[in-house]
Amino acid sequence: MAILKEKVGLTNADMRKLRSMRPGMPLDLQVKSPTSTKRVRTEFVGRDGMKCLILKFPDESRWGNLRDAIYPDNNLVVRYILEDETGEIIAFKVKVTLVLSKPGNYVFTTFPLSIQSHGLRAEQRAQTQIKATVLNEQGDKELADGVILDLSSSGCRVGIKRTVQKERFAAKTPIRVKIRLPDGSDEILAGTIMNAKQDEVENYYGVKFEASAPVVESMLSQFLLV
Repeated sequence: MAILKEKVGLTNADMRKLRSMRPGMPLDLQVKSPTSTKRVRTEFVGRDGMKCLILKFPDESRWGNLRDAIYPDNNLVVRYILEDETGEIIAFKVKVTLVLSKPGNYVFTTFPLSIQSHGLRAEQRAQTQIKATVLNEQGDKELADGVILDLSSSGCRVGIKRTVQKERFAAKTPIRVKIRLPDGSDEILAGTIMNAKQDEVENYYGVKFEASAPVVESMLSQFLLV
């Protein structure tokens, strides 16, 4: 798949995408040895500010010998999916600075100087900060207050503070989302939670709407006009 929208230098938006990388996040590495180019999978470990990135050395029992491809001064292409935020594949090139075998098998790299991205979603989502309330399937019980972080004609992503929600909703849970429209009225949309993730502060839910597209498109046009 081609990577689009190449940028020179890191913008604030680029930095937000890089900061979204969490320990344990799966990564795709493209490595080049003297005889071939390989695509392997590994995990993100962490970063030291803007000094370096730390990756887990790929499992050689699964991917074969990689010592002739991952060594100091050799380049790596790193890819990961930023599905929660914008639905993008993020890619960047870094140089290996250090490979450790103790206390664990880790790869230290330079910090990326630029990133490239390719959108995954067929439709664009509007980035929003819309207050919303998640209701049960019948719509007669409030479960949690949150914020719609992005909105499209077919779904949305809802963020709920972990301090106000002790138990996360499970995937495939039918719910209703109550949204206060700019004109002061409420719109209640039936939907299903398709995925559930979290960070240190919030729980995030990807919701697929059951409502017809014109209803949500009308809502979108109201918000975009405000």
